Amino acid sequence: MSQELTSLPESFAAGTTVTYRKQLSDYPAGDGWTFTLYLAGANVAKVEATTEDDDFIITIDASTTDGIAAGLYHYAERVSKDGAVYEVDAGVVTLLPDLTKATDQSAQEWTERAIEALRAHIEGRLPSGMESYSIAGRAVSKLPLREAVSMLRTLEAQLERLKHPGAVGDTIYVEFTKPGWET
Repeated sequence: MSQELTSLPESFAAGTTVTYRKQLSDYPAGDGWTFTLYLAGANVAKVEATTEDDDFIITIDASTTDGIAAGLYHYAERVSKDGAVYEVDAGVVTLLPDLTKATDQSAQEWTERAIEALRAHIEGRLPSGMESYSIAGRAVSKLPLREAVSMLRTLEAQLERLKHPGAVGDTIYVEFTKPGWET
């Protein structure tokens, strides 16, 4: 059995249920305080807590996040009673995509799609090296090859950082041998 949550997790997937218990000694549920969670990002959601003794039980139903856009959401937890409203916590939560509704490339990182497009752009232009042309008074310009290659390198490095968070720079393998030894 999993441990009961006492706060909103840093991230959770859309279309899933999240439940946590909040104990607020200054605002006990038994004294008539109510608790509301507000989420605001690409979409908005409002969740009213239930009570158990002096605790608040916050349940974000799967239906609340079903179909809303993944991304960063600001949240605010507020208590209220007799017209008084206090914010007891606030922050940012990441709503992850609902992978059960994924389609081809829908969960692919933007960086991956951009790299794919840049590679196709570079490969398609290499034989002719043409950067602009004009036909019947209409001019078309393309991203210069040097800029496309530079952008590609930058995006590939960015993708590596996404794949390996916390890693610093490129991995360099070194082998030490005794003087006079050849490998």
